[in-house]
Amino acid sequence: MSANNQIEVIDSIIKTTLINNSALDSDQIKALKDSLELTLSKYNIMEDVTKADMIRIQEANAKVLRDFINAKGIEGRSHSTLYAYAKEVSKMFMCISKPLDSITATDIRDYMAFRKTSSNLKSQSISNIRLYLMSFFKWCYTEEIIRKNPMDRIGVIKVEDRIIETLSDEEQEIIRCACNNERDLAIIDLLSGSGMRVSELVGLNIEDVNFQSGELKVFGKGSKERICFLTGRSKVHLKWYLESRDDDNPALFVTAKKPFERMTKAGVEYVLRNIAKKSNIPSIRLYPHKFRSTLATNMINKGAAAEHVQGILGHSNVNTTLKNYARIDKDTYKRAHRQFA
Repeated sequence: MSANNQIEVIDSIIKTTLINNSALDSDQIKALKDSLELTLSKYNIMEDVTKADMIRIQEANAKVLRDFINAKGIEGRSHSTLYAYAKEVSKMFMCISKPLDSITATDIRDYMAFRKTSSNLKSQSISNIRLYLMSFFKWCYTEEIIRKNPMDRIGVIKVEDRIIETLSDEEQEIIRCACNNERDLAIIDLLSGSGMRVSELVGLNIEDVNFQSGELKVFGKGSKERICFLTGRSKVHLKWYLESRDDDNPALFVTAKKPFERMTKAGVEYVLRNIAKKSNIPSIRLYPHKFRSTLATNMINKGAAAEHVQGILGHSNVNTTLKNYARIDKDTYKRAHRQFA
């Protein structure tokens, strides 16, 4: 396919899928377009499909995708989840240029195999792609857009056990010492002490914090509201940070320079990378979820009930907590043996 034809197909998909759709913001739309351009450059579309036919098929499929994104948005899915749906289903459509009701399980297996080999993806990434496609095709079947669900014949992907990265007490203190302003220190202390997700952190407003009770009202995945808790350390530095501000932005955390806009997930990740560089800890990878993993793992190893950790992290199922964070260390086993054996 020529470069001009690629651009026409991508523009057609973006226009049909996203026009008048407020589910995705401008940054996500740009990222989606860049991702589609990169993906399409790897495929050799069959010549017996004319350009006009391909555009017609892609526009029809993209309209269904737009309706799916709107439906999931109404159900309360987060912006990041909607973006992932749009990206993965669009990539599939770019490769499988067939009417939606003609896509087979074999087509999807071939597509997933190509993604795995061409992009050197791990099994976990392929499993995630499968889940996004399953949600889309299940919705299409329920809405009677397709007669058969091809994903019914796609088996579960066996994934490698993930290594949960955590921070030691010494590393956490070195990281705190590497902060050179109250905002960054408040971010570190809030992430490490509450276990909240970075998306929840950047969504917080000042009014969501109750210093008297030491609680924060957080909106998690699926717009579910829960309460997180302030440690004494995070309460002190968050107060000092807010007292140092002279802007009127309602956001709890704002950018360091005018016009003092709400911090984004990417902004927090950038701050953490800079702190890691200043900390002089060799080869440390610092990212928001590492604090969440550290808190959960430490709580379990100190004897906290899995149900309590589940509530603090905002998991809907305790099995998620146990699967992801129940990495019990040797000392915990030793204490349990002494107490109960």
